Amino acid sequence: MAKRKPTEIINLVEDHHDSTYPMRDRMDKDHRLYRLEPYDAGDGYQSYTSNEPQVFAEKIITFLTAAELIIRIPAGGNERDQRDINNDKERFLIGALKAADDNLCMRMTPRVRDQLAWYTTIRGWYAGRVLLVKEKDESTTIDITPWDPLNTYWGESSTGLTWACYKIKKTSTEIKEQYGIKIDTTMHGVDSGVDVYDFYDREDNYVVMDDKVLKKRTKHGHDGVPVFLGMVGANPLIQSDVIGSEAVADVGESIFRANRDNYENNNFMLSTMLELTARSRKQGLKVKSRDGMKTLDEDPYKEGTEISLAQGEEVEPLGMLEMSKESGAFMGQLSGEIQRGALPYSIYGQLDFQLSGYAINTLRQGVESVLSPRIDALEKAYRSIFLMLSEQYASGSFEAVEVSGMGKDRTYFSQEITPDIVKRGGDPEVKMVSQLPQDDMSKYSQAQIAREGETPLLPDIFIRDTILGMQDADQIEDTLKEQAAERALPEAQLWTILQSLENRGRPDLARFYFGELLKIVNEKQMQMQQQQMQMQQAMMPPPPPQPPMGPPGMMPPGMMPQGVPPEMMMAPQGGPGLPPQVMPNAAMGVPPPTPTPPMGPMVPPGTPRPGALSEGERLARMGLIGPGG
Repeated sequence: MAKRKPTEIINLVEDHHDSTYPMRDRMDKDHRLYRLEPYDAGDGYQSYTSNEPQVFAEKIITFLTAAELIIRIPAGGNERDQRDINNDKERFLIGALKAADDNLCMRMTPRVRDQLAWYTTIRGWYAGRVLLVKEKDESTTIDITPWDPLNTYWGESSTGLTWACYKIKKTSTEIKEQYGIKIDTTMHGVDSGVDVYDFYDREDNYVVMDDKVLKKRTKHGHDGVPVFLGMVGANPLIQSDVIGSEAVADVGESIFRANRDNYENNNFMLSTMLELTARSRKQGLKVKSRDGMKTLDEDPYKEGTEISLAQGEEVEPLGMLEMSKESGAFMGQLSGEIQRGALPYSIYGQLDFQLSGYAINTLRQGVESVLSPRIDALEKAYRSIFLMLSEQYASGSFEAVEVSGMGKDRTYFSQEITPDIVKRGGDPEVKMVSQLPQDDMSKYSQAQIAREGETPLLPDIFIRDTILGMQDADQIEDTLKEQAAERALPEAQLWTILQSLENRGRPDLARFYFGELLKIVNEKQMQMQQQQMQMQQAMMPPPPPQPPMGPPGMMPPGMMPQGVPPEMMMAPQGGPGLPPQVMPNAAMGVPPPTPTPPMGPMVPPGTPRPGALSEGERLARMGLIGPGG
């Protein structure tokens, strides 16, 4: 890119100033409204300046600075490792913003959020530069500096900004301290300063004034112009033969857009009322004299004043003036239009009665119509800031930095984030949640209805996120599960109580609960061991069967019933064996019968019992031999 000379840079800025003059003139007038520039009702008349513009603007600025800034990279379907990388990148962006705010505070300048809120409200535009600066000791400084859009100039193409310049006056002392160049800017004994041009293109940055270079051409390290710039609202630049070049004044409007003329009329009416009120305290006088030259040396309205009058002289009041009867209706109409173009008076706490839920919701909608364009502008500004920071840091030109701040789970962190983490992380999403008046009871009732019944109408996370408007529904869900976990198990309850007693400095009570905690833990361990032993026994294989005492498939000889051939006790391999009707009792698990004691008297061994059968008689009865055989 061709190097531009100081005079060429100044010509670029002046040409852009001329083409956007209506917009910059409107910014100046809006600033005078915000500063409550005194209204002039004319010489000799009472003048009243309403504080309405400043109070209205400050209310909007307060809403913007108090909004919750949420920086998150959606998890989506990412694996746990990628989610951890995204979380680290979120911490880097949070910590980088905090470091930039700390640098601004050291320069006695409002933080980034405060300045952007003021510019989007009063100017209707936002601008600034984002740079990572490598210091002489190789450390990295995070520089996020908002610019006043009134003094910001730029050029653009189809691919974005091609150059941007910030024009500001600096005194000779400031120039000497910042750039080491001694220049005399004193005129008539006053150091009013000179215009300094801080110029950026897609490769370099250099600072010039008049025909001098204050800072040599230096690589800024960003792939593009390191400047974020944008407007408030949805009004594009309209080309019209009727409006002409004045149409640029409608692009990026301030908060006073709808009420500029109304504020003028309001000051006029209030000044008129003030004038009439002042006249009621001290009316005009008609003094009569023969030559018409009579004047009063004393104030006739002071208590005890005496007036000396000659014959033919007379003093009388002129009488009271009254406002037109239509003045009250006009003031009511004017007040209503101011409220419709700004904020209703009830938002400032001016309530004569309690608002209903419907009234609060209606009021919220009216505030959002004014606040939402500024919220959207801040979100776009932060998104541009974070993208430029990530791109510069991920380039590998800077050492790893340690950042700190409050995470989205409201816990403090201090961590070193490497450029590789930022490069691998996803693109951040920025959301600002404004704190507006709302009907809490109605919201909670609606949420309860949505989750009642066996089959709720909506899931809990949707209820918390959409109906209740909670910033981090996942975190609330995790907190509730943590609370349930503390109460689900008796040992968890004892552990929570034990920690609370330790934190409160009561170790004497904590010892009792510690003993109970050990008792429960030991009992559960014993139960677990018993269960494991039972499971091990159940899983052991059964003992192997005893081998038979004969051929395969034949019952042992001692278990064969009498009168059954051995071949009938054979079972085929893998067959079911004998039917139960012919199986002996021992094979079926029936214990042997108890032996019957002998009948009759006991006799010595070898002596036949009285009445006993002989061997032959016994075999004959069994059918094994014939009679007499």
